[in-house]
Amino acid sequence: MSTGEKVIVLVGATSGLGRQAAGSLAAAGHRLILVGRDPARAARLGRAVPAAHLVVADVATLDGVERVAREVYAVTDRVDVLVNNAGVMLPRRQETAEGMELNFAVHHLAPYSVTGRLLPLLAGGRVVNVNSEGHRAPLRGDGPARIDFADLQARRAYDPFLVYSRTKLANLLFSYELQRRNPELAVVAVHPGMVRTDLGRHFPRIQVALVGAFSSSAAHGAKPVVRLATAPDVQRGAYYDRFTPIASSSASYDLETAARLWAETEKLRGPFAASPRL
Repeated sequence: MSTGEKVIVLVGATSGLGRQAAGSLAAAGHRLILVGRDPARAARLGRAVPAAHLVVADVATLDGVERVAREVYAVTDRVDVLVNNAGVMLPRRQETAEGMELNFAVHHLAPYSVTGRLLPLLAGGRVVNVNSEGHRAPLRGDGPARIDFADLQARRAYDPFLVYSRTKLANLLFSYELQRRNPELAVVAVHPGMVRTDLGRHFPRIQVALVGAFSSSAAHGAKPVVRLATAPDVQRGAYYDRFTPIASSSASYDLETAARLWAETEKLRGPFAASPRL
């Protein structure tokens, strides 16, 4: 990817790491299309980054994804970089308006759907999926994370840390499969470090404070995301721990699981590169 101004779509841009990344990318002179769910936060971000095109949409739903696609296609004929950064962690199970478990919808279905809808604009471009070392195993609990195809929606039992790990693993399986199916793209996933954001705002304050004591700032966490979005070259199909490509969990490299997850996702969201409803 050449240096110079890039057209960058940043999903999950209105708070925390995404907001910091948006500011850094704008300061570097890139053309930004920023996506966030909350109108008030989007308005504040618009005042901070006035040159950006803002899209208010909930990418956890297919309707929200379609809104993003319509607006992106309306303002550009190319996307150089797509950053899928939206994240969530909830103490109790919640569903989207479409009946999808929210962690699964945000961490897996949203990147799948947004990337698929924007694929025609991404020819030879780059996809950066913000992931987590939590994909390996839950923060609290035993054993490595594995995809449970019998309970993708966590209806049978809901443990917030296990569901977070499984859905981040799903995102990583998608990242690798996306690279295999679309070798013309440069696809990377990144663990930005343990970052103090409002991701855990729904948890008890003491829990959030303990995690925060060992976390870095959102500005610090945004740096590897900005670097991977704009560096002239990256290692395609790699998982980065901040700035360094490393091996992810053994479960994330399972080809059979990745193919099955892709097929199951198509059942839920339709063909990957379906044309957006413009």
